[in-house]
Amino acid sequence: MIGARAGIRLKATLRAGQVSRVLLAAALVLLIAYGWFRAGMQVLGGLDPNFTANAWGGPSYLGAMACHYLDCGLIMAVAAGALDLVLVSSPTAISGKK
Repeated sequence: MIGARAGIRLKATLRAGQVSRVLLAAALVLLIAYGWFRAGMQVLGGLDPNFTANAWGGPSYLGAMACHYLDCGLIMAVAAGALDLVLVSSPTAISGKK
């Protein structure tokens, strides 16, 4: 679920009819959604004892999780920042009024 301000800005972007912005925003939202999916896969993968044998963070579950979540968090944060720049800013998005 997205926040109220993001929903208002997304609707304003759609109403503006800027197809390139809408497509770029959709790609960034998909990247963020994939980050959550990938983080969940890491948790489930940790149930396999051989999953962390050659992991980036070393031969421990915590080391592997730290490295994967650091990457995932960084990618999602950059995507969210780019999404903030892509969406149209409207006066109602800032004030929260309809």
